[in-house]
Amino acid sequence: MTALFSTVEPLHPAPSRYQGGLTEAGAGVHAWLQPNGLLGESNAALLIGAGSSLLIDTLWDPTLTRRMLAAIAPLVAEAPIETLVNTHSDGDHWWGNQEVVGAEIIATEAASAVMQTQTPGEIKRFRALARGLGLAGSSAIPYPRRKETAVVAAYVGEALRPFGFDDVRLTPPTRTFSGRLELDIGGRVVELIEVGPAHTPGDLIVWIPDARVAIAADILFIGVTPIMWAGPIEGWIAALELLLDLGAERFVPGHGPICGADEVGRLIDYWRWLERAAGGRLADGSAPAEVARALVLGDEIVAAGFADWLGPERALVNVRTIDAHRRAAAKLPGPREIVDAFFRMALLAHDFDARRASVHGGER
Repeated sequence: MTALFSTVEPLHPAPSRYQGGLTEAGAGVHAWLQPNGLLGESNAALLIGAGSSLLIDTLWDPTLTRRMLAAIAPLVAEAPIETLVNTHSDGDHWWGNQEVVGAEIIATEAASAVMQTQTPGEIKRFRALARGLGLAGSSAIPYPRRKETAVVAAYVGEALRPFGFDDVRLTPPTRTFSGRLELDIGGRVVELIEVGPAHTPGDLIVWIPDARVAIAADILFIGVTPIMWAGPIEGWIAALELLLDLGAERFVPGHGPICGADEVGRLIDYWRWLERAAGGRLADGSAPAEVARALVLGDEIVAAGFADWLGPERALVNVRTIDAHRRAAAKLPGPREIVDAFFRMALLAHDFDARRASVHGGER
């Protein structure tokens, strides 16, 4: 793999865990990698054919998307982007579509249906709420739960800080499908395979057989805890197993660095561990939030080898989704549920960091 454009640093404060920018993933296939794979630090990919190219996903806002397109421009000078595939409905994979002028935009029917319900206004209101909480949390008045308010404000504020939503003009798919769809991109065969619901209701992966590369999008998180908004967990595991069955040599995740089959298998391990560890506690009547906190703050996540993945607090959403499917009550979270999830994740992340600092301090 050759890095072609390597000045891309993490959007959130942290050292880079891997090299960012435009990276060759296979013959005529390039990945745009955004370290370190946390919220909004999403990847995209480019396939170059004879006289035309395929872009797989845009980014969360126009500015980030334009930066990516500027890096790609020399590669597509003689093979313009005529087709854009959005792998699912999360905004960090399609809210930059407006920058790819004139391209046919393809997504699954299920993803398109979710996209039609979205608006940047919701997330802008969420950011405004975080700013208000920040002011309240910094108050000198010692009101109840002031510290928790400050923790939540800092977590949500940083999660959204790098992104500019004011100029987003939502540009939805112009073509949808269900199941599988084969494309010809400048003489190269590309297969779009619907694998949702899993991460979201309408996930798809992109298989490029002549390069032995699979663009897994948010079916695959590497070095970052996945987040399961839709489920079921069995569907996500099945999608990962399908990825392995393709015979790919390289996988481009939606978040994290390019990887091989071993890393795909490790994500399967995570889901099986979480399903087993959470399932028994849920069956005994424990609340999903209590189960998630026990798993993340206990020794089990360390023993299982997942404590070093970024964002372990996302287990809160994952356990909630597991429980909802267990009770046959699963549905996509609405704005209120998402706000509640972020508040709870903020507090869990704070407690996880404090526990880790305490343990490491004791060892020293």
